[in-house]
Amino acid sequence: MKLSIFATSGLAMLLLLGSCNVMKKNNSTTQNTTSTSTSTSTSTSKQQPATNAPAYLDFVGDWSIIELNGTKVTVNGENHPKLSFEASKSQADALSVIGFNGCNYLNGVWVVSNGKITPAGEFISTLKACPDAPYEQEVNTALNNVASYTSATPNELNLLSSTGRTVMKLRKQGLSFLNGAWKVTDIEGRNITAPIKIVLDTAEGRIHGNAGCNVINGAMTINYDKGYGIEFQNLATSRMMCPDLDQEQAFLIAIEQVATAAPGKDNDHAYLCNASGQKIISLKRLAPGELVD
Repeated sequence: MKLSIFATSGLAMLLLLGSCNVMKKNNSTTQNTTSTSTSTSTSTSKQQPATNAPAYLDFVGDWSIIELNGTKVTVNGENHPKLSFEASKSQADALSVIGFNGCNYLNGVWVVSNGKITPAGEFISTLKACPDAPYEQEVNTALNNVASYTSATPNELNLLSSTGRTVMKLRKQGLSFLNGAWKVTDIEGRNITAPIKIVLDTAEGRIHGNAGCNVINGAMTINYDKGYGIEFQNLATSRMMCPDLDQEQAFLIAIEQVATAAPGKDNDHAYLCNASGQKIISLKRLAPGELVD
């Protein structure tokens, strides 16, 4: 793969875009720079797992980079390295690749077929100087060396070099299933009758609604170090007095323990789980017309 570095204001607009096992972009400034390129060869890879879908569709979505050359990526939050893939509308088996290396945004095209990854042209990148971006160069180098992939689970991908060495491991961040209005039906095995209704917005990082008696507002943060990692912070409620606050208090205690989420049996059900992976809050999607106070 060739990686060329271009400083362009237009590119700065690109956005990367029982058990619970299952990117906000910084505003970048650019500078004038000359383009540089390196090349790497691609070759056949280990056999790709069987799938009924075209191989490139396995990639579509947003992914956290969780390992580089066998070393865990530990930075979290908005500076966590990540990749996003979209199917090309003009070329079969082609993917638009948008990446973030902890400092700068990258854009290119990969052709994915029969377990192989072939770059279609050069990658381009913003060029912002970052005082603390420990994985920037390592992400760039790894992308230069990608030639194939394997997939052990639907939520993880290993990107391999031409020699079959894993240079990058990705974990899918598919928390969009949480978006919308929900009713809490169960807290730690206890059936909930109080009207606890919340709205979750992963793009805006917000939670708001009714905790059963009082209005609740707060922040929702994606934890890139975990699969489906999510945390609720800075929660605030109004202070109305109601006859029975037991279920509201149980909800407020439980939601502060949430560490991950998990999809339910269908799009109308989901779970919030604690750090041990236990389902502690069960959610049922509100029907159209059901209001959140």
